[in-house]
Amino acid sequence: MLIVIRVFYIVAFVFYAAAAGAYLRDFLTRGSGNDARGARLWMIRFGVLLHFVGLAACVFYLRQAPFMGVFQGFGFASWVLAVMFLRISRSFEDATSVGMIIMPLAALFALVGMFAALAKVTDPLLSANPWFILHASIALFGYGAFTVAFTGAALYLILHREIKSKHLGNVFQRLPSLDQLDHMTYMAVTVGFVALTISIFTGMVWTMLRLGSLLQFDIKEIVTFANWLIFAFYLHSRHGGRGRRAAWLVILGFLVILINFLLVTVLLSSTHAYI
Repeated sequence: MLIVIRVFYIVAFVFYAAAAGAYLRDFLTRGSGNDARGARLWMIRFGVLLHFVGLAACVFYLRQAPFMGVFQGFGFASWVLAVMFLRISRSFEDATSVGMIIMPLAALFALVGMFAALAKVTDPLLSANPWFILHASIALFGYGAFTVAFTGAALYLILHREIKSKHLGNVFQRLPSLDQLDHMTYMAVTVGFVALTISIFTGMVWTMLRLGSLLQFDIKEIVTFANWLIFAFYLHSRHGGRGRRAAWLVILGFLVILINFLLVTVLLSSTHAYI
C-alpha cells in the first residue's frame, strides 16, 4: 500500500513539473493559444486529484495526518499550492506569469515530499490530537497563501521596473496590471495572516495540553511571531503604503517563512522537528 501511495505522489509531481515547464516556456516565448492554456490547467487538475488520492490513502492506511514529518509537510504544501493556483487562475485571463512561479514551487515541494518516510507515528499527541492536526494543517495552508502573496509581490516589482524603464516589451504584455497584482498580494496576505493567527492559537492550546504551558520559547515560536509581526505591519500600513515598499515587505516575510520552514525546523528547533 505504501508503494501505491508513493506512486500517486510521483505521478502528481510529474503533472506539476510538466505544467511548470510549460508555463516557463510560454512566458519566455511568445506564448500559446487558449487550447494550450487549458491543457496546462487540466494537467494541474489531474495532478491535484491524484495527489489528493495519495494524501487520503495515507490518512486511511496510516491513520494519521498526511503531513507527519518535514518531508511529508512539503508534499502537503505542494498540494495546497496547486489548489490555490487553480483558484486564482480564474481571476486572470492569462495566468502564465503567476503559474511560472507557483507551479515550479509546487513541483519542487512535491519532489522534496517524495522523499518522505511513510511510517506510522506512534506518539498519540501527534498522530491523533485534533489540536495538533489543526495547528499543522492550517500552518501549511497559511504557507501556501504567503507563497501566492510572494508571487504577486515579485511580479509587481518586475512590472514596476519594466514600466519605470519605459522599455515595455514582452514582459509587460504578459503580466497582469499593477492593481491586479497588488490586490492578489493583499488578499493572499490576508488569508495567510488569518491562517497564521489561528495556527499560533491552536499551537498554544496543543502546547498547554502537552506540557502545561502556553509557550515553549522554542526558536521556531520566536521566528513565527516575528513573521506574524511583519505581515501584521503590512496589513496595518496597507491603505497608505502600497507599491514597491509593500511588495518588498511581503518578500521579506516570505523569506522569513522559508528560513523558518527549512533552516529552523530542520536544524535549530528542538520541539518542531515534525513539521
